[in-house]
Amino acid sequence: MRKLFSGDGRIVKLLAVFMSFVFLIASLSSCSTVATGIEHAHLEVQAKMSNTIFLNPVRPDQKTIFVDFRNTSQVPMPDLKGMIISRLEQKGYRIVNDPYKAEFWLQGNVLYMGKETKYMTLAGMLAGGYGGALTGLAFGRGYGKVGAVGAGAAIGSLAGAVVGAAIHVDTYIGVVDIQIKQKVNGIIQKQVNSNLQNGIGTKVQTNYKTTTQYQAFRTRIGVQATQTDLNLKKATPVIESRLAQEISGLFD
Repeated sequence: MRKLFSGDGRIVKLLAVFMSFVFLIASLSSCSTVATGIEHAHLEVQAKMSNTIFLNPVRPDQKTIFVDFRNTSQVPMPDLKGMIISRLEQKGYRIVNDPYKAEFWLQGNVLYMGKETKYMTLAGMLAGGYGGALTGLAFGRGYGKVGAVGAGAAIGSLAGAVVGAAIHVDTYIGVVDIQIKQKVNGIIQKQVNSNLQNGIGTKVQTNYKTTTQYQAFRTRIGVQATQTDLNLKKATPVIESRLAQEISGLFD
């Protein structure tokens, strides 16, 4: 009986040590989650561009611009065009409806507006540049690494997940392709080559030359917003406003 009691005592002590270890890991996991949440309590917004655009300066009477924006993402941005026009007008630009009476053309398309994931990042989207595919893959991150996890750590992680479910840091991204055309004093000749698939096993090649008075500049602009417990409804107008600022900033 004494031997049995003695053995039971050792088991109780081992269980007490084990539970203390689990509690410690859970506490550390929770503290880490809370600390991360506090770190991103304030909204952080940053913008990046795939290519820099330099436009030639013009006289005040030449500040006329034709603006055309589209949105092929699944998230409406109804105020983006209006915000851009308002900022351009503050810089002295006059909006015209006839593109061939304008010194500048500003055309844009919202490609993506949504949450950042490990497969869809701002760095990956900008890497493709204007007209490129939204590859979006993360670069330089250690996804796919596997580490050994003990039983106590696993239980601690589950305990910490309760806090993690309540506090999480979210990042949303808006990406726009931009094309700006500026009228030049002269004629630009362009060689156009196309190779189109026509049905099965048939290709149509087209080659022709065209002339224009407008020089084209292209870039891709992305805006990223990060905050604790951020949602799409809150992130969209913030990203919309920053995109308008960045796009209008291409003009003097």
